[in-house]
Amino acid sequence: MKIKHEHIRMAMNAWARPDGEKVPAAGITQAYFELGMTFPELYDDSHPEALARNTQKIFRWIEKDTPDAVEKMQALLPAIEKAMPPLLVARMR
Repeated sequence: MKIKHEHIRMAMNAWARPDGEKVPAAGITQAYFELGMTFPELYDDSHPEALARNTQKIFRWIEKDTPDAVEKMQALLPAIEKAMPPLLVARMR
């Protein structure tokens, strides 16, 4: 079953609320590389501004409803689900 973009947005914003957007972005990025993902493209730790740029990318995609942004967030779902706290994953579904 495909998870709706607005449900991903709701869960991501709830996750970011207490400590800021960088916390979920860091977790998603770590899971992304652990899973061997390559799309959508994120920066690895070798880039000096990786966290800031990945945070900007991820939250830009989550706030947009364009087909491209939705496709990228759907592609990121395995990393999001791996990194996200279980209660928020359940809420997202």
